[in-house]
Amino acid sequence: MDEGFAYTNLEKAQTARPHAVRRAAACNDPSMRFVQRLIGLGRRPMAERHARGKDIAQLAAELEASGNVMDGRLSSTPDTPGNRDAIAHWVGIERWGQRRLRVALGEALLDDGHHPYRPDEADGVEALRRAFAETRSETLALARALREAGVDPSTTVRHNDLGELTVAGWLAYLLQHPEQESRARLRG
Repeated sequence: MDEGFAYTNLEKAQTARPHAVRRAAACNDPSMRFVQRLIGLGRRPMAERHARGKDIAQLAAELEASGNVMDGRLSSTPDTPGNRDAIAHWVGIERWGQRRLRVALGEALLDDGHHPYRPDEADGVEALRRAFAETRSETLALARALREAGVDPSTTVRHNDLGELTVAGWLAYLLQHPEQESRARLRG
């Protein structure tokens, strides 16, 4: 992943991606954080249940198949602000999730959120579709690296709203998040 998507310096983020800073500020609203945590109460067990009994290779195969399904879905998605927002959200979540998964490979945990990892919505749906495909490909490469490094799928890494997720749970979460939301958020 291009590390340019992750910002640790607020001033740099405001200059490069002001929309990300506005969204991040909205998510720091206590009422929004509460809602996110409520959603997390259901999403964490769902991800861990999906991952139970599966190894990293099995989850990677599911991620690959899901990426193909999402590409088909996105190929017929009209270019509207709502659709661009949804796709940028999924790309940002997956890029952020990749950064969290690299903690299992020894990288330091960054206490950040997914907003700075979002691509620019102004590029349109087709560019966002390509960004989603590239990001999913990077997730598959990361899953291979996790497997090759012998990372235990039960190793945990913190999610801001869901709490501790296993590596397998993270992979399931990245699989489920766009699949579930695309049914409700994509229009047209």
